[in-house]
Amino acid sequence: MTAIELLGPVRVLRDGKELPLGPARQRAVLAVLASHAGQVVSRDAIIRAVWGEPEPASAASNLHSYVSGLRRVLKTEVETAARGYLLRVEKDQLDVGRFERLYWRGKAARDPREAEEALTQALALWRGDALQKVPGPWADSERRRLAERRLQVLEELYRVKLRRGAHHELIAELEHLAFSHPQRQAFLELLMMALALADRRAEALGLYREIRDPNPALRRLQALVLAGEEVYVESA
Repeated sequence: MTAIELLGPVRVLRDGKELPLGPARQRAVLAVLASHAGQVVSRDAIIRAVWGEPEPASAASNLHSYVSGLRRVLKTEVETAARGYLLRVEKDQLDVGRFERLYWRGKAARDPREAEEALTQALALWRGDALQKVPGPWADSERRRLAERRLQVLEELYRVKLRRGAHHELIAELEHLAFSHPQRQAFLELLMMALALADRRAEALGLYREIRDPNPALRRLQALVLAGEEVYVESA
């Protein structure tokens, strides 16, 4: 069984053994193909993704060499198609595919414990920053997209934990997240919720006063806390 991992350094495991993937741009070619698993990616699209524009004169020949190198490692899983290449793997062979599947399973789960288990498993797939040391404009963009997705999953996980009543134990963690991502008001909202649910409403209101340009969700939460009404934790 072949597993391809992009949520950290790019690597390929076959029956648990890591395979040699060659130089950084060869890994970049693999990552582009893996992100379109089962679909033909044109040579031009791969070159733009890995080398950017304007492309160097050597890009086409280097791409051919890198695909040959990947084929030596992955054998028949790398196929040549009309004007491009295809990586024939299933989505569950990709950690990114499993990550997305677990995220949506967690979002859809009605049982908070089932949701928490799925979201925790999704986050456990990460081994550091995604696509580490992979060059090219596509990798730069994809790193940002995946980092944003990871934060969305993290937000959903904390909402689930708050729904099942873990507010006391989460306050310190949410303080750290809010400090680490000061522009991300969702973590401030979660921290305010945790404080309010822990009967620390004065602290929740003090936190709100420190927020510049609070979003509508924060303003609604402040109104509930001011009115002394019950705070409900909803899915994002």
